[in-house]
This record gives sequence, structure tokens and C-alpha cells, in this order.
Amino acid sequence: MQGQQAQVLVVEKGYFQKYFKKIPGILLLFFVGYVAKIIAGYIPHVDYILVAITIGMVISNTVGVPEVFVPGVNTYELWLKIGIVFLGAKLALGNVLNLGAVGLTMVIVEIIVSIVTVTWLARKFGLPEKTGSLLAIGVGICGVSAIIGATGAINAKERDSSLAIATILIFGAGMIFIFPYLGHLLGLSDKAFGLWAGLAVDNTAEAVATGFVFSEAAGQIATLTKLCRNALMGIVILIFAIYYAQKGMASGVKHKGRFIWSKFPKFLLGFLLVSILVTFGFFSKGEIKAINNLAKWAFMLTFAGVGFRTRFSEMKKAGLKAFLVGLGAEFMVSIVTLVMIVLVYL
Repeated sequence: MQGQQAQVLVVEKGYFQKYFKKIPGILLLFFVGYVAKIIAGYIPHVDYILVAITIGMVISNTVGVPEVFVPGVNTYELWLKIGIVFLGAKLALGNVLNLGAVGLTMVIVEIIVSIVTVTWLARKFGLPEKTGSLLAIGVGICGVSAIIGATGAINAKERDSSLAIATILIFGAGMIFIFPYLGHLLGLSDKAFGLWAGLAVDNTAEAVATGFVFSEAAGQIATLTKLCRNALMGIVILIFAIYYAQKGMASGVKHKGRFIWSKFPKFLLGFLLVSILVTFGFFSKGEIKAINNLAKWAFMLTFAGVGFRTRFSEMKKAGLKAFLVGLGAEFMVSIVTLVMIVLVYL
């Protein structure tokens, strides 16, 4: 009996230690995000998101992030998911379904363009086939998360995924700074720019950040559009897994429905649930305001984390061929999606 109690105490101690280790890094994210808000208040026409990302990038690529902060800093993706779930309080279900239908059509076109362009360029530049496939999945769907999810499914090597991830990180970081400037230069509306960011920027965190740098409304639309892409991740990865299995280059997938569900972003369901509850009046105005504030704080931690995650040493792993393939693909996707948006909304 005493042995069992001791074992329970050890388990509980380990459980609390695991989460206690994250506190310093979370506080660092909060500190950087809050300082960025203060600094941005003194700089005209500069959003705090860019300041937060820049601070994180400078620290990460100079002195580095001390080990004590790493576990907490790595929670930035969790805060992204929490922020997206709470963002459902700002979008009524009707708006979600309306934008989702239009966005889904554009997403399907974007995915096809991405896969065809990357596959063709990868062959032209002599990249390994699976490296090209991972890069196509990353550009078309969900950046790093999609690449990680597809690596095991197609039996790709670690070098294949490293090249693809490094390439995605390069363009994800650059688009946060370049896209908002181009959006204002082109005179895009909040809705048009939000769609563009959600369709053309690969990683979810960077897509959300790019949208919010332009405006709050654009950030909401970028998030919703990006969720449409994320929702199709399992289906696209499954198609690639079947393709390589038929070629004898992967083991295949036995339970296809279970596989798709395993790759489906569950936080999307949380976003939809909050949107439904708000639509049918389950929350008071005060509660909705509180939820919106929680979303803003969660996103603040996320954007600081994006800066810390951006390490130039990792980007160098991409190599010239992968970089050129990524550059060509990102350019093509950006142009095609922009043309679609202009034709539909302008």
C-alpha cells in the first residue's frame, strides 16, 4: 500500500515538474509580447506583431534561447490553437459557413497549383522525389506540421523532411514582413488580404500573424481561410501515402478513415463550437468580450514564439535547389491566389 502511494507521489511530482518547466518560457513569451506592444506604441504605422517577431528573431539568432526557457517557448503553437478556438467568438456561424464555402473552393485550387508547381520544379532541379512531395504538401497545406505528418506516411528520410522544413521556414518568415506591405501597395481590402494571407502563407502561425499585421479583420479572415487548408491535410497526405505505396516505396495505410481523422486539426472543432455557441446566444456580451481578450493574449504569446522559432542556422539547411523550388512555388501560388481573389472580390 505504501509502495503504491509512493509511486503515485512520484508520478504526480513528475507531472508537475513537466509543466513547471514551461513557466519560465511562457513568461518570456509574455514579456517579449508585452514589450513589443509598448515599443510599437512609439513607432507610427508599425504593428506590435512585427516588433515581437523581430525581438524573438534577434534573441534566437544572436545569444540564443537559454535552455531554461526552451520548454515554455515551444508552447507557442498551443497558444496559437487556443487563440484560434477563442477567435470563434468573433465570427458568427453564418459568416464562417459563407466564407468557408468560398475559401474552400479557392483552397482546392491553391492545393492543386502548389502540388503541380512544386512537383514539376523539383524534377527540373533534380530534387529527390520524396523531398519534392514533402515540399509540395508543406506549400499546399500546412507548412511544417503537414511535412512532419507526411514524413512517416510516405516513409521519407530525415534529410527529406529537413530540407522541406528549412525551405518552408525561409518563406514563412519573409512573408510576414513582405505581404502586408504588398497588400497596402495593391490597395487590397481587409477581406481580400485576409484571403490572400490564408491561401498563400504556409505555416498557420505565420499566416495568422501576416493577416493581423494588416488589420484585425484581415487576421480573422486569414485564420478562417487557413483552417480550410488545414482541414484537408489528412486527405492530401493520404493521397501521397497511397501513391508511394503503389510504387512500393511506402507501407501504405490500412484504415483510411482513421488515418484522415488522426491528421485532422482537432482545434478546428473547438473554433466551430465557440462560433456556434456565440451564434445561438449562449454567451453574454461581457463574456464574449472576455473571450475576445483571451484570444488576443494567446495570439500575443504565439507571435513572440514565431520570432524565437525563426533560426537562420536551420534555414541554411535548405540548400540552393530546394530554395529555388520553394521560391518558384511560392511566387506561383501568390500570383494565382491573388488573381482569384481579384476576380471574385474586386
